[in-house]
Amino acid sequence: MFKGNYEYREGSKDELKGIARNIILVFEELKTMNIRIEKMEQNQMVFKDQLSKKPEFLSVGEVAMREGVCDKTIRNRIKEGIIPALKNKGERSYKIPSFEYYKTQNKFSSKQSYRD
Repeated sequence: MFKGNYEYREGSKDELKGIARNIILVFEELKTMNIRIEKMEQNQMVFKDQLSKKPEFLSVGEVAMREGVCDKTIRNRIKEGIIPALKNKGERSYKIPSFEYYKTQNKFSSKQSYRD
């Protein structure tokens, strides 16, 4: 039955059953690991979607630095409606949506004034 130096033993059938059983157990463990990995990837995609939907906000100070003006000037522009901003009830600071801010910057040029 076997060629070469291999000998046929009666007990080898039982050993093969044990090896086959171990192989089956390994494949079952791989399946459960793949299921876990798929669930982790799905969770990762959910987190990515939630993070991408979160709007990015700029502070009054950041906008003032970008435009090269005082914080008070930015607050006045927000009150005039030139720069869109949000302020929740009970909060002291404005939140400026970055996307909206950059859209308005394309429409209006900066109103920087220089003293002579």
